[in-house]
Amino acid sequence: MNKSGNENRSVRNTKKKLRDGLMQLMAERPINEISVKDLTELVDVNRGTFYFHYSDIYDMLRKIEDDFFTQFDHILEGFPPSLDGNPTYPYLSAIFSFLGENHDFCRILLGRHGDIQFVNRVKQLVDDKCSYFWRQFAPDTDAKRFEKYNAFIINGCVGLIQNWLDDGLRETPEDISQLAGTIILASIKPCSR
Repeated sequence: MNKSGNENRSVRNTKKKLRDGLMQLMAERPINEISVKDLTELVDVNRGTFYFHYSDIYDMLRKIEDDFFTQFDHILEGFPPSLDGNPTYPYLSAIFSFLGENHDFCRILLGRHGDIQFVNRVKQLVDDKCSYFWRQFAPDTDAKRFEKYNAFIINGCVGLIQNWLDDGLRETPEDISQLAGTIILASIKPCSR
């Protein structure tokens, strides 16, 4: 790090190599089957260098995920949901654009060797950022009934994200956003009955 506390290029490059190597290994096997030795040999980084930055593989994964969610949250702050005009499109477009930019990382962590804590954090983020907004479309709905709809929508959104990533991002972020918005709004309408 330099005097201002920022990482220098060498540190950033080393961390990127480690991150890319970890993602490569996680595409092949679960995190609990990956050792520091496996990772450092794959990317040709000294184990001491690894331990300078991380205490173990799990610490590394948590720090990578924390960085991802910090960036994701920052993106979402710039696009607050609105009930005016097309209520979901800009917000969902921002979400899918960010996920598309990070598709390899997201596909692996949401995939079969992924991290269930990552999946739960995605669900929690969707709940924290979107549920209040969805609730505005069904204001008179009983809280328990809305809770069921909300769980359905959140899990459906995560499933849609996984499918989109696994399918190689065939649809643009804008197209998949429109689809998600249509499905979400169609799901919420019956909730108010």
